[in-house]
Amino acid sequence: MPGPHTIAFFKKVDALLGAISPNHDTMLLRVIAALIPALCFAGDLISGSPLLVSIGVVTYLFCLVLYAEGLLRSVLMMHRVSAELLIVAVMVVTFLDGQPLSGALVAWVVGLGLFIAASIIKKNRTRIEGLVKEGKQTARVLDGGTVREVGVHEVSASDLVIVPKGAMVPVDGEVTEGYSSVDESAVTGEPYPVFKEAGSQVTSGTLNLSAPLHVRATRDGDDTYLAVVTREIQGSLAEKSQTQRRAETMVQVFLIGVTAYAGLLYLVTGSLDLPATALSVACPCAWALATPAAFAATIGRLAREHVLTRGGEPLERLVGAETLVTDKTGTLTRAEPDVGGLIMLNGTDRKDVLRKAAAVEARFSHPIATAITIYAVSEGTGALPEVIKSEELPGQGVRAVVNGQSVFVGSGETLQAAGITLPPVQYEGRAVWLAVEGEPQGVFVIRDALPETVGGFADAVRTCGISRVVLATGDGEEGEARRVAAAIGADEYHAGCRPEDKTALVKTFQVSGRVVMVGDGVNDAPALAAADVGIAIGGHRNPGLVVRSAEIVVLGDDPAAVPEVLAAGRAMKQVIRQNYAWAVGFNTIGLALATAGLLNPVLAAVLHHVSSVFVVGNAARLYWPGGRHTENPNNRPDCKS
Repeated sequence: MPGPHTIAFFKKVDALLGAISPNHDTMLLRVIAALIPALCFAGDLISGSPLLVSIGVVTYLFCLVLYAEGLLRSVLMMHRVSAELLIVAVMVVTFLDGQPLSGALVAWVVGLGLFIAASIIKKNRTRIEGLVKEGKQTARVLDGGTVREVGVHEVSASDLVIVPKGAMVPVDGEVTEGYSSVDESAVTGEPYPVFKEAGSQVTSGTLNLSAPLHVRATRDGDDTYLAVVTREIQGSLAEKSQTQRRAETMVQVFLIGVTAYAGLLYLVTGSLDLPATALSVACPCAWALATPAAFAATIGRLAREHVLTRGGEPLERLVGAETLVTDKTGTLTRAEPDVGGLIMLNGTDRKDVLRKAAAVEARFSHPIATAITIYAVSEGTGALPEVIKSEELPGQGVRAVVNGQSVFVGSGETLQAAGITLPPVQYEGRAVWLAVEGEPQGVFVIRDALPETVGGFADAVRTCGISRVVLATGDGEEGEARRVAAAIGADEYHAGCRPEDKTALVKTFQVSGRVVMVGDGVNDAPALAAADVGIAIGGHRNPGLVVRSAEIVVLGDDPAAVPEVLAAGRAMKQVIRQNYAWAVGFNTIGLALATAGLLNPVLAAVLHHVSSVFVVGNAARLYWPGGRHTENPNNRPDCKS
């Protein structure tokens, strides 16, 4: 760890450089500081002006100091060398050899490429930080007749918290007053609201739908479900940094090796010209830009399509993944009930059942009631019968008197508890029964609404290299899980999965290869973080946790974005390979020519500039429409390139 004096020194340097840098951007200052001497020395070659030489020398030395500061910062603060090592070496050697133009060109090329890449990533990070800010939660604590708005972490066990209608439950606790329907899909995966009343337990991260609740906190704010999940996410993400550390080690070996080779040339020949030329050619301009440029172009393209990614490394890790595990509720489905059909019983008239169901359910705003009403009307009920009495049985169903007959609409368990005998019925989904005078007359099969884009989801994913697609849902209805798995073409499904079950499932599949996890919110957060790559759909719904757990965030609700992201990762990886092949081949040949004395520093820098432009231009194809992949006739991304 750097000492306090070192940290204080670089804080002062940051303040000084920020004050003199355009837009407080030190990287932009480096680009300008390298461009001015390059123009001055180039102008001197044409006009022979001493004034241009003087300006060039001053600005050249200033640029050298900027890069030397970056190198010193890396060595003292992070205990490693950085790409600034070769830039500083090139600038020193070419200056001593009387060829400062090539040193300025090298500094400008590298600085410009890195500035462009960093600017795109910085813009993306700003959007992510904005989402995190939106996700910060507070709680309304009732204290002595007054209400205080405090941060969730300030809530203590036994505090009384008011949860308004439509608000997220901020604490784990017990309802003390009020009754309401609560959407637990973000935590348990249960797609439909759950009734809560005094004595019921509620969990942080769930959504209070219909009426205010008073909740007595049973845990401190730092020990709630959300807080525990956040800590687990941070721990999982910390384990992923090993890949980056190995990559950084390889970079340092390369940088030190090239510098040592230049020193060896000087010792053997006694000339500064050959080392300067070798450093100008072998300085990893194209090599250093090969990956960042592809990262930046891909990140920028995805950001335009409302997909945020935490750097390019997650996209790179998508290539070679074996398994994709996906959540159901809120990821593949919208958690909105839809009537998949009506099963008639006892030879009852279908129109009569539809009319009675619509007449009763139209009086209530529950999502299932709305779905049944819409379905009945779409089937053509005609004039609805008169309802003289109706009531909602919280958490059970609805009851009414229609045409003098008692009509009961509810789940099978509810009707059985009321003493109604139900016949065996085969269906896929969940059942809402309608009984008249204690006799079941029809079964409405309720299913999660599936968007059209989920059809062929698994096939589209497989074309991008994934060999196994697994559905893991917190929904306890196995028939519904089976239906959705069949709709997307999954290889297998797991129903009734708790958050820890999904995490364990991910870790099990990781034994045989990389795993991509696709989810939507809080209940998926630990699994998203544990996976090799986590992709969150609907990142705007639970922004605080999503952007901490998932490395790729889709700001929308369309699961078709997943194969698009996979395609982007494969295209990016292909471009990176092309860039490295070009950079390594070009630099190897250039280094051989420099060692043989067939190049001079200026020509070497110019040729290297051409190489860098090629790399950047090749990467830029990823940003523009048509450059990332071609579309097949089914409007699916083509990953077979």
